Amino acid sequence: MRVNYKIIQAKDFIKAKPTGQIDLDESKKMLSQLAQMEELIGDHELLLDLREVHSNMDHADLFELILELGRHKEAFRSKIAVIARDDEQFNKAVFLEMCANIDKFTVMAFTDFEKAANWLQSDEGLEDLL
Repeated sequence: MRVNYKIIQAKDFIKAKPTGQIDLDESKKMLSQLAQMEELIGDHELLLDLREVHSNMDHADLFELILELGRHKEAFRSKIAVIARDDEQFNKAVFLEMCANIDKFTVMAFTDFEKAANWLQSDEGLEDLL
C-alpha cells in the first residue's frame, strides 16, 4: 500500500531568539500551526528533516516539541520519521523516539532520507497501534 507523507523542514518551525537560543514558545506555536494545517490534509505520515538545525537545543526542548506534536496526533496517521545529521543530533533524534513512545505514537530516527521514506511506506512500526 502506498502511503503519502509530508516533509516538514526544521526551519519551518524551529525559531530562535536574537541571542541564538531556541525560542521554545514560538517554536511550539509554529509546530502547532503546522500540525493544524496538516489536519486539513489528512491521511499521511510526517517526515521531520532536522539536518539543517544548528542550535543548542537540549533534551528538555526536544521533549517539549514532541509533546506539542503529541497534542496534534490527528494531524498524521501514526508514524513520524526524523532525519538528523550523523552526529550528536542523531542522539537527540533517538531521544525523540523514546519520548514519542510515552505518548503512543511511533517516531524513528534516521540519517538517510531514502531509508526514512521507505520506513514511512512500510507497515513496520504499526503493530503496537493495532
